[in-house]
Amino acid sequence: MGDLIGHWPLAGDAGNRAAADLQSTPTDIVFGHAGPDGKTDTAAAFNGRSSCIEIADHPALDLGQDDFSITAWVNSDADRHDVAGSILSKYDPELRRGMHLYIATNDGMTSAALANARQLSFGIDDARADHTWADCGRPGNAVKIDTLSVVNEELYAGTLEIGADECGHLWRYAGGQDWVDLGNPVGCNVVRGLVEFNGDFYCATGRYALVGSCLGEILNNTPGGQVFRLTAEGEWICCGHPGEAVGLPDDMDTGKYNMGKADDATSLQVWNGSLYVVSHHIKGVWRYDGGTEWTCVGPDSRVLSLTVYRGALYALGNGGPIYRFDGGNEWTDCGTPEGSTQNYGAATVRGELYVGTWPGGEVFRYAGDNNWKGLGRVGYEMEIMAMTMYNGKLYIGSLPMAHAWRMEEAGDDRQFDVIANLDETPVKLRRLWSMAVHDGRLYAGTLPGGRVFAFEAGKM
Repeated sequence: MGDLIGHWPLAGDAGNRAAADLQSTPTDIVFGHAGPDGKTDTAAAFNGRSSCIEIADHPALDLGQDDFSITAWVNSDADRHDVAGSILSKYDPELRRGMHLYIATNDGMTSAALANARQLSFGIDDARADHTWADCGRPGNAVKIDTLSVVNEELYAGTLEIGADECGHLWRYAGGQDWVDLGNPVGCNVVRGLVEFNGDFYCATGRYALVGSCLGEILNNTPGGQVFRLTAEGEWICCGHPGEAVGLPDDMDTGKYNMGKADDATSLQVWNGSLYVVSHHIKGVWRYDGGTEWTCVGPDSRVLSLTVYRGALYALGNGGPIYRFDGGNEWTDCGTPEGSTQNYGAATVRGELYVGTWPGGEVFRYAGDNNWKGLGRVGYEMEIMAMTMYNGKLYIGSLPMAHAWRMEEAGDDRQFDVIANLDETPVKLRRLWSMAVHDGRLYAGTLPGGRVFAFEAGKM
């Protein structure tokens, strides 16, 4: 057994109790809390924003190629008030080198909203990556991988199928190119967001307007919009139809996008102990009240996805604005990234909120109040789709070329490097729509190829 390098019991201070002379500087730490044995002065509280303990570099921390182990006791927020983030990090994002132990959450995802939730992760990298993406197959006759989500350590995909006699399905990944079909209780053309909430598995159903992706007219017109709970035995239990009471009748012609109809539930999100959902073609965000009941909590805008940032729920609005939920029915307009008319994806990157835009294909960082700082256009793309943190770096999916991009950092500068094209179907629009991190790899889903691919950078 090797020597103990560092031991921080946080018993009233941030001092190291091991032999190595590691200088530790705490910032915004509250000591005096009870640890796992219930005794006071055996733990400290971190506020999730500015709290940290910085440890000065030391030869003892040069781990080289030797084995090492890390242990920590962490009591995180079970109600998801915020994104938990790093536990320990010795990682240089500019060099893509080092290691980190963290609780991973990837939300703000296109359609899915929540791809990874409170997932304990360890990553190590030395700027190494095999840029070959493994083909993980096409679930059924999928044309779009609408959702990739990890629930109870399993990877799930919600798909779109476009034939008149076809419907979207929920699938569980079984390895290789194999997928297990879990069905669709409604028969609509797409299965949308997937989340775990209070120990149960919830799934949203929808009717996707194919014309938005140049896929022609809808052939299977069965409306979705319901949210279901899926039991361990595979039974689908209806949990209601958010927005049904205010949506327009389904037999009313409202145009090719079915605007005003409660036919497309998406972007399931968990925040502050409650489950939220968006009904894509009507205004507002809906909170689950149990049984089959849902309450609209605003805003007076169509919403495309939901993300949690610094203790608040944010809505990515159609038209370009970003809103912060203040409770009740109150929302604060946090401004519009310049030139944006739609924001489909968001990510928390080293404590900062990033969003991607249409039609400029740009990434913006939130600068407080109603201000957004542009970080540049992602190549020649027009729309930023999925945005995911994977082993210390931000990865991005795009339209119209279905490219995968990685954000590189040099001081305050940001650069976006293309690492793959994942759909070469000879059509006008291709999308890299969905992403999730599972079993050490980054998974991505495409349109119109309807395939899932996986990539590995470093080791997780």
